[in-house]
Amino acid sequence: MGGQRKKKGGRVTPKGGPLGRMTAAERSGLEEIFDEILRSAPMDLHDELPPLDVEVWASEMWSMLANYELTGLDAVEVFAGGVIKHAAKRATPGALMTLRALGAVAPEPYGSRARREADRLASTGVAEPGWAPALGAGEPTVAWLTSDPIDDDWVSVMVGFDGPAGPSTIGVQVDHNLGGMAKDICVLPDAIKKVILDLQEDDSETVPVECREMSLEEAAARWTEALDLTDMMIDPPTSEEFDDLRALVVARLAKLPSGRAVPAPPRMTQEERDQLLAQFLDSDETVGLWGSSSDENRADVIEHLADHILAFSLDYVLGTPLRFSPVMVEIFCLDWAPGKMAIDGDGFMLLPDVLAAWIRFVGRIRGIPEEAIAEAVEAAYEYAPEMIELSQDPEELGPAKILALAIQRRGIDLTDEVALYDFVSEVNNNGGIDVLADSLAESVGPRR
Repeated sequence: MGGQRKKKGGRVTPKGGPLGRMTAAERSGLEEIFDEILRSAPMDLHDELPPLDVEVWASEMWSMLANYELTGLDAVEVFAGGVIKHAAKRATPGALMTLRALGAVAPEPYGSRARREADRLASTGVAEPGWAPALGAGEPTVAWLTSDPIDDDWVSVMVGFDGPAGPSTIGVQVDHNLGGMAKDICVLPDAIKKVILDLQEDDSETVPVECREMSLEEAAARWTEALDLTDMMIDPPTSEEFDDLRALVVARLAKLPSGRAVPAPPRMTQEERDQLLAQFLDSDETVGLWGSSSDENRADVIEHLADHILAFSLDYVLGTPLRFSPVMVEIFCLDWAPGKMAIDGDGFMLLPDVLAAWIRFVGRIRGIPEEAIAEAVEAAYEYAPEMIELSQDPEELGPAKILALAIQRRGIDLTDEVALYDFVSEVNNNGGIDVLADSLAESVGPRR
C-alpha cells in the first residue's frame, strides 16, 4: 500500500443565474461529460470483465464524481446524482452498465437510486452485461490482521470475500502514527489464504510480517473506527488508492457483522512509567549524557527530556508500547517536539542525544534487531538540525508551550495559584498569547 494522494476534479463555479441553479450552458457541459461516461462504459465494462474490476471502476468513478468542488450547489447531487439521472434517460447498454456498477458501490441514497433505475432499464429490454448477476454478491468469510512487529507504524485489516464471482481480499491500512486513521486500501482478486501465504513467503528478505486471524466483528469495528478518524481530519494524507477505493470498502463494510468495539490498546500505569524512566536514567545507554559531575542542572534536563519522549511514545501514537520507528522519529522531531516541549534552546541541543539513547534503551528491552535500532537512531540525528531550527520559531510554538516557557523564565512556582493568576492576567492585558510568543522568540533559541 502506498502512493501520494492526488486531488480529484476541480472547482466549478456557476457563472450565471441565481444561487443554487445552473445556466443552460453549464447543464449542457455536464451532459457532455455524462454522455462520454456512458459511451465509454461498454469498452471499460465489457462482458468478460471480472465483477471485482467492475466494482473498482465504479468506486473510482464515484470518487471522481463525488469529489468535485462546486460553489453554491450540492456537488454530490449535481455530479454523482446527475450521472445516475442522465443514465436513467438513456436506454443503452452503456447506461445500464453504468447504473449497475454504481448501484454496487455508491452510498445511499444513490446506490438504491442507481439499482432502481437499472432494473427499470433492464425491464425495457436493454441487454444486461455478463457480470451483472455476480456483481456485489460476495460475502465475507474470514478476516486477518497483519503488521510489522518491529516498527509497527501500521496494521492492515484484511477481509476475505467469496461468492459467484470467486474470492477476493480487501485490506485497509491503519496508520498508528496518525492516531489510527485509515490511510491506504488494497483490493486483490485472490483468496485471503493465498494473500497471507504470499506475505509470509515475502519475509525472506524483509522484516517478517505478523499475521493473526480475527473475527469479522473485530474487522468491521477496526474498519469503521479507522474510516471515521480519517473523516475527522482536514485534508488527511491518504493515498490515491484510498480515495479511489473508499466507496468499495464502505459497500463491503455493510456486509460485515457489527456490534464489537476495537480492543483497547495496552496502557502503562504511572508507577510503571516512573519505574521505566528510572531504569532508563540508570542504564548503560545514558553513559556519556551526563557531562561533568558539577553540572547538577543537566541531570534534571535529561530526566525532563526523557519524560517527554516517554509520554510521546505512549500517549500520542498508537501501536506497540515503547516503539520508535524512523517515521515516528520524524514526527516527534518535526511535528511534536518543537511545539509541545517546554524547554529552552540548550535543552533542544541535548535532545537528539537523549532521544538516541532512549531508542537504544527501548530497542534493547524489546529485543529489536540492531539494524532497526541503528536506522531509528540515524533518523534522530538526521532530523535534529531542522528540529532545533523549528524550536526557535515562535510560529511553531503551541499555546501551552508558550505559557510554560514564560512561567519558567519568570521563575513562578506552579503551586502558587495567585502568582499564576496574576501572570495570566498580565498576559491577557498585554496583548495575549501572540505577543507573549514574540517576546519569547530570542529566549527560545540556544543560549550563546
